[in-house]
Amino acid sequence: MATSSLPATLCLITCAIVTLQVVSAAVVRQYTCDSYFQSWCQLHNATVHMDTEVQASMFPRVRQLGFIYGSIGNFSHIFNNQLFKAGVLRVFARGTRIAHLTMPSTIDQLYLRDNGLQTLEIDHRTRYTLRYLRIQMNKLRSIVRFEHLTQLLELNLCDNLIEEVALDTFATMPNLRQLILCGNHVKSFGPSTTVVHLPSLTHLDLGGNFLQRLPLERWQLPQLINLSVRDNLLTTLDSSQIVRRFPLLRILDASANALDCHSYHEALQTFVNRSVVHLIDRRMCSVDDAIVLEAEEMRRPNSIQPDDRSATLEVRHLKERIFLQQRTIQQQRMEIEQLRANLTTLMEQFDLVAGPARALDPF
Repeated sequence: MATSSLPATLCLITCAIVTLQVVSAAVVRQYTCDSYFQSWCQLHNATVHMDTEVQASMFPRVRQLGFIYGSIGNFSHIFNNQLFKAGVLRVFARGTRIAHLTMPSTIDQLYLRDNGLQTLEIDHRTRYTLRYLRIQMNKLRSIVRFEHLTQLLELNLCDNLIEEVALDTFATMPNLRQLILCGNHVKSFGPSTTVVHLPSLTHLDLGGNFLQRLPLERWQLPQLINLSVRDNLLTTLDSSQIVRRFPLLRILDASANALDCHSYHEALQTFVNRSVVHLIDRRMCSVDDAIVLEAEEMRRPNSIQPDDRSATLEVRHLKERIFLQQRTIQQQRMEIEQLRANLTTLMEQFDLVAGPARALDPF
């Protein structure tokens, strides 16, 4: 992308430099825009530490605006008001130091990545229009007042420091499709006993936490397709209840959990019978890993029973090879489904770009 020569670009740079001489305003070291459609712009190494600096600067009039590195001392109401005046609907901030974020009420999509963010202000009196919110690789410890973000379609809080999540928080989000809480320190889902109904949720990622059990009896997710509980502290898994509670489930990732043998064998049998693509670590249990294949074989008429030990050993080896091949196929199917889900999300996000020709995503 080349540096734009349009008036909006020159105005921003000129205003910033002139104001710098008077009140030490915002510093923009590099500024680039889409040279053809002007659908998005990036501000590189922008430093904004005071509200007076924000008032003295002008944001480019584009729908998508990105901040690359730099520092924003306070993502405040004044900051949000300037974005609103410029007509910005989609904001990115990657590697930009943000000490405090006041949730914007006019932004449609907000993506913050690696910002060191610790505090987030949400006003219960404000009506938020935010549909996509990703706050990844930050330092949030709680999700207080997130229930006021009622229009969310996607919420991604991956790689933060969250320890407890109240399921009731998401009950106010009837349109929520993706809830991603991976890579946190979640140990429980709060003391509430009410059933949480999320009618639109299709993707739930709880991987990389400290969960010891899943409160399946409190989840009513009729549209859930993809569930990940990988890399937790689960020792039991009620696979029968999972398929009952989530009738449309197609993908389950329960790898990197120390499931007991009963849960392991039940999961193999249940998920194969329901055609659920699953990843479950191979366990050293007394029953053969190929329990599913054995069960299917016993149901067949005129099944061949081996007569000697060598034949039994050969059959076992064949079953183990088949089991490993099945696991590889399941991993590949899961990757395909995940790519398909990611593609759907990207297509939804690019709806902001007008016209048949779509600009490249700067992030």
